[in-house]
Amino acid sequence: MKRFDLLLAATALPAAAACAGSPVMRAAERGDRAALAGELAAREKRGEVSNADAASLARAVADREVRAATGTDAVGRVRDVRPCAHELDDALAARMKTHDAAGAEAALARIEARGLDADDARRWLCDADPAWRAVGVRGLVRTQDGDARRKALVDPDPAVRREAVRAAAEAHDAGDLRALSEAARLDPEPIVRTEAVRAIAALPATPGGATADLLRDLWISADDGLREDIALAWASPGVWGTGGREALRVRVAADHGPGAVEAAAAVLRHRDAAGELADEAVGQLVRAIGEGARETRLQAIAEAPLDRPAVLAAVRTASAEEDTRVRVAALARLAETKDGEAVAALEALAQPGSPVAANARFALAGDGDGRVQAWIEQDLGAPHAGARLAAATALGLLGVEGRAAPLLADADPRVRLEAACTILVAARPR
Repeated sequence: MKRFDLLLAATALPAAAACAGSPVMRAAERGDRAALAGELAAREKRGEVSNADAASLARAVADREVRAATGTDAVGRVRDVRPCAHELDDALAARMKTHDAAGAEAALARIEARGLDADDARRWLCDADPAWRAVGVRGLVRTQDGDARRKALVDPDPAVRREAVRAAAEAHDAGDLRALSEAARLDPEPIVRTEAVRAIAALPATPGGATADLLRDLWISADDGLREDIALAWASPGVWGTGGREALRVRVAADHGPGAVEAAAAVLRHRDAAGELADEAVGQLVRAIGEGARETRLQAIAEAPLDRPAVLAAVRTASAEEDTRVRVAALARLAETKDGEAVAALEALAQPGSPVAANARFALAGDGDGRVQAWIEQDLGAPHAGARLAAATALGLLGVEGRAAPLLADADPRVRLEAACTILVAARPR
């Protein structure tokens, strides 16, 4: 066993060692895009860019971009790497040493990725800069921080209020319920209202259905987006059994639109939802799939539980729609069930020249269909940045994220960073 362990250790050395100190790595580290593009093209032609190599290069590219960014660009670049903050903790820690808005963003990213703990964050509670004071407030997660946390919920600065809400979601303090409901109702910033509802869902159960009642009051004046979050809050473990189930039943039966669709889907995710409640939820989804605004139909298709025969039938009907976006969405769900006809229809829509080719290719990639890989790789050279990044994501879904490495030398810094993050996230243990 000891000899086997030694052999395993020797053969499991990171593939990044294959390019460490090489011309391609040196180009990535110094930010020489032309040299990086040339080296990558040569390596790809020889088939020498593995997923691990690409991840190593992605880390080097993103690390340099974060450290080198200055001025207003720096804040955006730090935000772009939040999804892979864990892998870039060293660069973010270095960026924190500059006491500016980007440094504060780096600190918040590290807190979310567990690179910076709450005790360290609280040292900035009294900082004169609101961006850094928000970092301090994010550390108010202890029970004894309740008064300070609730005071921060009405701070003049929206960034401080947002981090107070996030701290409340982590603190799980029932004493925050009233303050969070006020934030969800009155805060002028939509993102703060949204996160306040999500924080309410994370609180301990309240006796007598108090939380469900507060959410019911919020529903009346809420917009569609906030109603979706309220529906999810009613379905959360702490609220479902104390008034949430009944509140969802009323909304599913009486309303329509995104909030009602989310409510119906949330109901059907509960195993103990049965009888009239389940029937009403199924009916809501069937109606939403078959009629109404396109975005609501797409939402209902995406959330449809295909183990419900009536819902599955509605998705099948939608798979023959004239609206090609709706058709692709429905076919993608049917492909999840290994429906051969749906897969064939998606492949036809994925052909070059199809107006929904990118959508169909993405759906097939999500289903692990490697036959679309060559087409997706062509999209790495698309003129639109969003299309190039979507291709990188699709390659990650296929498990060949290394093929997106050319984007690490893209002319658009945001594409370079987001592609690097996509590769790093895809390279995490599968």
